[in-house]
Amino acid sequence: METDRTQKGDRFMEMIVLDIGTSSMRGIIYKDTGEKLFTEQVSYSPVYMEHDWVEQNPDDWRNAMEQIMKACSKYAAEHGCDLQAVSVTSQRSSVIPIGKDGNPLGNAVMWQDKRVLGPIGELAPHNDRIFEVTGSRINPVFSGSKMMWIRRNLPELYKETERLVVIPDFIVHEMTGSWVTDTTYGSRSLLMNLREKQWDDEMLDIFQVEREKLCDIAEAGSMAGRVSEGRAEKTGLPAGIPVISAGGDQQCAALGMGIIDQGTIEISAGTGAYIIAAANQVPDSLKDDIICNTSAIPGKYILESSIVSCASAFNWFLRLCYGLHDGNHKEVYDAVNREMAEAMEKDSPEFILPFFQGRGTPDWNSGARGSIHNLTLGTDRGTLGLSMLESLSFEIANNVDIIRSYIGGIEKIYACGGMVNSPVFKTVLASSCQNQVCTYSDNEATAIGAWMSAAVTLGIYDSYQAAFKAAREGQEIGKAEPVGEKAAFYEEKRAEFKRVYRKIYS
Repeated sequence: METDRTQKGDRFMEMIVLDIGTSSMRGIIYKDTGEKLFTEQVSYSPVYMEHDWVEQNPDDWRNAMEQIMKACSKYAAEHGCDLQAVSVTSQRSSVIPIGKDGNPLGNAVMWQDKRVLGPIGELAPHNDRIFEVTGSRINPVFSGSKMMWIRRNLPELYKETERLVVIPDFIVHEMTGSWVTDTTYGSRSLLMNLREKQWDDEMLDIFQVEREKLCDIAEAGSMAGRVSEGRAEKTGLPAGIPVISAGGDQQCAALGMGIIDQGTIEISAGTGAYIIAAANQVPDSLKDDIICNTSAIPGKYILESSIVSCASAFNWFLRLCYGLHDGNHKEVYDAVNREMAEAMEKDSPEFILPFFQGRGTPDWNSGARGSIHNLTLGTDRGTLGLSMLESLSFEIANNVDIIRSYIGGIEKIYACGGMVNSPVFKTVLASSCQNQVCTYSDNEATAIGAWMSAAVTLGIYDSYQAAFKAAREGQEIGKAEPVGEKAAFYEEKRAEFKRVYRKIYS
């Protein structure tokens, strides 16, 4: 494992960012100025099963990586690009059992999977200690819970397993032959000591996971290895170029939105929603109403709130009420935005508890479910769509309030992700949070953050601030302002939202 950083001043031309998402993988070639040259994307999907089980075949990621790297190599050869590095960022908590030959022994247990609810319920007496050491309450999303389930319920598989890894570990190994993870993924496991940044013996004992089955931990931004000769032959990549573990997707998204110093927060509104603030250290007053993870910036931390269903909930509504399918996205989005804008002209009482896959922070209520309230005979689909956006914004605002209690005043909120393509959502979000919400004309965040991480590691820029300036220079910043009368109405409506949640789930 290589962790030394390249001497500053050794400028190079291009690198590939590999961004591994829940529904697709993308490879993007960037110049050392931060300019995007080429993108190749491969779509796939997890398998949603009975009893809230969610799995995926690891070959989806291996095959996607090979296809993307071949396409990037072909583009580089045709356009005279000098590929000098690959920077990897990924979804964070899905678990793959790996055999002695380095190949998966079965499907990945995905981050959304809920099969672990029974076993983790037994660990409730350890919750305070787990939070103290790892920065998070016991929850079904983090990888350590899934590893424990595999050991308990598939003992023969566990015995055959050489490594229990998350997706980026698997892909880095495919490219380099090294088994390395970074602290951002470790801090999403419930197995890593947040302050020492190493696997914690006490946590390994609680979750019954053996240390030798885990990867070595390096800081985010470290060189995890170099492209192997075998992988170079298969993909056309230059052998020996460094592969950098840039950090988890949400940590990189925060970096790509400029969340470097305390005082600003980022909202990533995609399949789920994540609200992230920078922290220079683990807060002394840390309570279990929030998650503390390591940052993509070595030595720093983030405070993170998590909403399990965001765009996934809104897309459920669009399929149900607007007939959304693969071939009609534009006409559906145009129609729903028009009808929601019309619905905003009145103050409607409808709201939704948007907990389609349970609630994340602040209380990790996996038993919560979605429900619709205050329907009338006058409720139409535009009003219901607006109610969905309002309710998602209320839940985001609830978590923003918690972050505000740790970092004080919030100067600006930056937002990214598919949901911010809706102008109605941005206005509703600004009014619910009673803060200006800023967006960049390039809605990219995760890949830009992964590029920034590698650019600093390789000495192209001497600070994350300088890399961010290069990546975002010249981009327009959109600003959504709170609408005064709506802000007051939403404050009352959000209070009712919270009252109803407490009544149902007290």
